[in-house]
Amino acid sequence: MEYLQLNTQALLDSNLQDSSSYINAKGKDVIVIGGGDTGNDCIGTAMRHGAKSVVNFELLPKPPAGRGRDNPWPQWPRIFRTDYGHTEVAAHFGQDPREFCISTKEFVLDDEGKLKGLNTVRVEWTKDSTGRWKMEEVPGSEKFFPAQLVFLALGFLGPENKVLEGTGIKQDARSNIQTPHKKYSTNVEGVFAAGDCRRGQSLIVWGIK
Repeated sequence: MEYLQLNTQALLDSNLQDSSSYINAKGKDVIVIGGGDTGNDCIGTAMRHGAKSVVNFELLPKPPAGRGRDNPWPQWPRIFRTDYGHTEVAAHFGQDPREFCISTKEFVLDDEGKLKGLNTVRVEWTKDSTGRWKMEEVPGSEKFFPAQLVFLALGFLGPENKVLEGTGIKQDARSNIQTPHKKYSTNVEGVFAAGDCRRGQSLIVWGIK
């Protein structure tokens, strides 16, 4: 968020001429961790800064080209999409920047304490006996990726736990505040929950609604 906000502010204030006022990706190996809209914006911004290379890490597998049987209409189609950031990287460097089924193990620093890259491992997704997905690391798949700039564009689960400590408010399996179906009352009398802390991360249109 700091990267995108400061970039826009510097663009408006000085057309990016004041290099001290924003994070500049020019000439750097950039890794963006997270495959959503924010990650795509980080990719596109790094490209326009003139990054040396851009790689996008996604923990989940590459989505299929078409809907699966377990993803019928009117559910949101879980299919492979290419956004403007991916297109710009592919046009400039000759390949899509996304690496699927990959997990970061370590941030590697040089002798001066500056970031020089990430150690990673490939992961494999399988379903257990209950039908729930589980992730396991693939032995021998470790790989080092050079990077002097890494952006965390990750999703989140639930509200900050520190906010709820000592309140007695119950949370569900995904750490969101638990409320009855289509209701906003928590298990604590007189305390209600609304928004992402109740339903989980979503789009701004839900907040407006």
